[in-house]
Amino acid sequence: MKNNNIDKNLKLFAMQNLLLENDLARLEESGIELEHIRSIRKDDLVDVELFDGDILKDAKRMADFYVLFYSLENTIRRLIKERLYDAHGANWWEIAIPAQVKNAVKDKQDQEKDTVLAIRSEDPLSYTNFGELIVIFEAQWDNFSDTIRSKKAMKQTLSQFNQIRNVIAHSCTLDDNDMTRMKLLIQDWLNIQT
Repeated sequence: MKNNNIDKNLKLFAMQNLLLENDLARLEESGIELEHIRSIRKDDLVDVELFDGDILKDAKRMADFYVLFYSLENTIRRLIKERLYDAHGANWWEIAIPAQVKNAVKDKQDQEKDTVLAIRSEDPLSYTNFGELIVIFEAQWDNFSDTIRSKKAMKQTLSQFNQIRNVIAHSCTLDDNDMTRMKLLIQDWLNIQT
């Protein structure tokens, strides 16, 4: 029980730090020079002067939310992997994952092989989306019910993350309400963990 509280406190600390990073970036956007974060430098990759200023400003604003989203999604994947490994051993993917998720992941892996891009991962869980993560949680609920207090709350929270993910992944900007909503969803995710 003590380790569970330590884990929860560490996760809360990490997420609060990510939220603080976002707040500091927003202060810089408002004109307060903190020299805290430089999201895009002119010497990185390409000359950013090639892009319109308003697009760059929105990109810098959204960069912090990508960091938050990336961290959250991969924290959830790690929870699944660790719990199912503990419950089922090294073959947890074959034993515990529903066929529909395994098939969807295999399709994504096969499609990726036909591109010139590097293979993103050997870990099939990295090919899952929030909808598939929900299916895994539901199918293996006995392995998570001591960590997540409600299946319904988990499903609601991850479904809302998926909606926000679509905005971020398709290079659109979140409005102020959705930015607040994302921060609250991170808190909600931490709150539903026991």
